[in-house]
This record gives sequence, structure tokens and C-alpha cells, in this order.
Amino acid sequence: GGHEHPDQNSFTFAPNGVPFITEALYGPKYTFFNNVLMFSPAVSKSCFSPWEGQVTEDCSSKWSKYKHDLAASCQGRVVAAVEKNGVVFIRGEGVGAYNPQLNLKNVQRNLILLHPQLLLLVDQIHLGEESPLETAASFFHNVDFPFEETVVDGVHGAFIRQRDGLYKMYWMDDTGYSEKATFASVMYPRGYPYNGTNYVNVTMHLRSPITRAAYLFIGPSVDVQSFSIHGDSQQLDVFIATSEHAYATYLWTGETTGQSAFAQVIADRQKILFDRSSAIKSTTVPEVKDYAAIVEQNLQHFKPVFQLLEKQILSRVRNTASFRKTAERLLRFSDKRQTEEAIDRIFAISQQQQQKQSKSKKNRRGGKHYKFVDAVPDIFAQIEVNEKKIRQKAQILAQKELPIDEDEEMKDLLDFADVTYEKHKNGGLMKGRVGQARMVTTTHSKAPSLSASYTRLFLILNIAIFFVMLAMQLTYFQRAQSLHGQRCLYAVLLIDSCILLWLYSSCSQSQC
Repeated sequence: GGHEHPDQNSFTFAPNGVPFITEALYGPKYTFFNNVLMFSPAVSKSCFSPWEGQVTEDCSSKWSKYKHDLAASCQGRVVAAVEKNGVVFIRGEGVGAYNPQLNLKNVQRNLILLHPQLLLLVDQIHLGEESPLETAASFFHNVDFPFEETVVDGVHGAFIRQRDGLYKMYWMDDTGYSEKATFASVMYPRGYPYNGTNYVNVTMHLRSPITRAAYLFIGPSVDVQSFSIHGDSQQLDVFIATSEHAYATYLWTGETTGQSAFAQVIADRQKILFDRSSAIKSTTVPEVKDYAAIVEQNLQHFKPVFQLLEKQILSRVRNTASFRKTAERLLRFSDKRQTEEAIDRIFAISQQQQQKQSKSKKNRRGGKHYKFVDAVPDIFAQIEVNEKKIRQKAQILAQKELPIDEDEEMKDLLDFADVTYEKHKNGGLMKGRVGQARMVTTTHSKAPSLSASYTRLFLILNIAIFFVMLAMQLTYFQRAQSLHGQRCLYAVLLIDSCILLWLYSSCSQSQC
């Protein structure tokens, strides 16, 4: 349980089947790792002050908050989803995913697919009278390729390079102003099965009471020649011209009951109306007392079923390379040591089980039922136990840590570092991973031992040279009358004695 992301009002776009705007996949439960909005200034404790995201965001866990406090009742809502004459219209409402203290009336997102390679997105942010919010940041991700910056006639944009061409996006607000974006690539911390993501951050200043922004996503076969926008408090008009078609989109974003339509699209001379009769009727779910306990109880009922299915799959599997790689990956992500031995044990047990089943089938005529061997290892149970231990350790460490300075502003929301060290109350630094600490210790222990052996060898050679030169002084140079030769020998002996002193000092420090 708890596998949820702060992604209400998020979307993806893959024209031609090519991932253009993607999910950030399995990473930390931060709002800006999804294609959604964040707001500033924050009104409560947040992971990236002064920015505040959705209430299910969790700063220190792989699992999002979803059982308690505001997160328990958090939900987005799909208002309408309609397809007419090849044009798709979707409206979502995400205000329920944000803290009520932000005083937001609407966080409305409209998606209009005008062409298989042309998507129009319009966001409307409606502030309450006493809302403290000043800015909003929109995020758009691609996990495969980094975004690059572009600008055409003052309209800022971004693009990614694919084999079949450039996939581009442009944006502007309802006044026609286009804000310059920030681009970043972020690596996930260790322990996640994906490397990271690339994204565009478009930050805009909010006007009271309503601010709108339009984003245009374009595939390589569409040539957009003009893009303009204007509107009032109830309606927004967007005009797009390509080399082959012209589109006029009229959006009624207000909540007035007198308006009978969500939007109207005029594609060339064809009129397409999306009326409010196509709205999705939402029914209120009755409040359940002690909801979290009931969820846990139901999960316990389903767990044996999945364990039984897992045993059935493992009992039938053969020693295939694909399954072996999958099992190896699962065990590696669960930080299980001796992966090779664990996998060999899995396959040995599964093969024994197959042999027993084949024998039992020969002995029984027409017997269709068989029992699974209970000794088959439960991979997912192992992973669950390991992750539970990791979460418990993280909670203990979090309690010992110093409180986070909330006044420290995040200058760039795009800067997400993989912290290897953690600071403790005593001011010391503790290595974040046991394996890394062992590796570092081993490396450092090998290096001094090698240097000590070289020092010993050099010391022995130097002593031998010293005695040879001393013998030469007593035998050969004693009879010689050359004062210059004697001076050279004494100089060499003096230098050699200095080297001996240095060697002795270094050898005593390295305990050789």
C-alpha cells in the first residue's frame, strides 16, 4: 500500500508513439517529479520551501502519505473527457490535492488534442481573496532526453531531439507574455530502479484573481506558423495556424451555470462543440470510520492470494535467462546480499518441485490437483521485510537529526542533490551506506600497507649504499689527496643521512 504519487492533474503525451512528455517514473515522492504545479510562498512545512506542492508529497520516504491528515482526503477530479471528430477534450480539477490554506479556488487543467501531433494545454489558477500565493511553477518531464531551449518571435519554448525530428513546445500566458524557463536534469538517489529525469520548469507570476497559461506541444510533422491567445475572466480564445490547418479554440473556464459548453473548436471550417452534458458525474463517497485500519485489514486478506500465485509461478518456471535477470534485479533493489546464491536456491527448489509434480502426475491417473511446496522462497516478502527495516532505520535517523531550517530558501527548485552523508547532533558526519563505508575502509587500508612496504625496501637500500660509501671513504679516499673528491663524498653522505632521517620519520608514522 501507499504506492501513490503527488501527480493530480498530471498528463503524458506521446505523438507517433514517441515519449515526449513523460512521467518521471519511480522516484522520490516529490511534486516537481510530476507534470503538475507547485506554488510559492509555502504556508506549511514543505520539502522545498518556499515552494509547496501537493499534500501527498513526502520528503523522506519512498512511499507517499495517503492515510492521515490532509493526504487522506486528497483527490483530483476529471471533470470531462470527450472525443468528437478526431478532437479530444479533457478537463481536470486539482484543487483538492493542495493545502486549503493556500486559498485556491481552482487549479483547472484543460487538454485539447487538435491533431495526433498537436496538443494544446491550458491551465487556469483561480486565487481566493486572501490567498498568499505570488508565483506558480509548472513542470514537464522527459526521462530519456534532455530539453533544449528555443525562442521564436519572443515566445519561449523547449524541444527534444528524436530520430524522426524535433519535438517542440511553446508557452505564453493570457496577456501574451512568454516567460523564460529553467532546464535541468536530475539524478535519483541510490535505491531507486530508475536513473533520473530531465525537465522544464516554467515559473509565472500570479495575478488576482485569475491567471491562465497556454502550452502548445508539437510533433515533427506539424509546422506551426502562428500562436496567439487572449481572453477575459470567463473565456479564453487560442488561435493556432499550421502550414496545413487553422484552429480556433474557445474555452469557457468559468464556473457560471449559464454557460452550456466547456469548449468549442473550429478546425478549418468544421465546428466541434464540447457541451456540459458530457461532464463526468461525480458521486460523493461516504466517510468510512477508521479507514486506515480497514485498508490494512483488506490488504492482509489479499496478501495470501498473491503469495499463492507467486508460488505457482515459481513452481512452473524453468531456469530461463529472462526470469533469472528479473529475480536478480528484484533482490538487488531490496539490498539483499549474496544474490547469486539466493537465485540458485530459488531455481534449485523450483526444479525439485517440478520433478515431484511430474512423479505425482505419473502415479495419479487423471489427478488435476497438486500442492505447492511451501519451501519456495517468497521474493516479494523478502523485499517487503527489507524495505520495512530500511524505513524503520530511516525513521530512527530522522528523529535524531537536527530540525530543518525552514528559512533557507531554495534558489533553484531544479537542484536536487544525492546526499551521501548525514549530519548528526554531535556535529560529525556518518556515511550514508554501510557498503560504501566498507569499501572506503578497505581501499585506505590497502594503500598504507603498500606505501609501508615500499618505505621498508627504500630504507634497506639506502642503508646499504651508506655503508658502501663509508667503506670507500675509509679505504680509497683516505689515501687520495684530492680535496674536491673528499668534499663531494661528504656532501653525498650528508644528503644520504637526511634521506635516512626522513625515511625513519615516515616509517614510524606508518608503523612499518
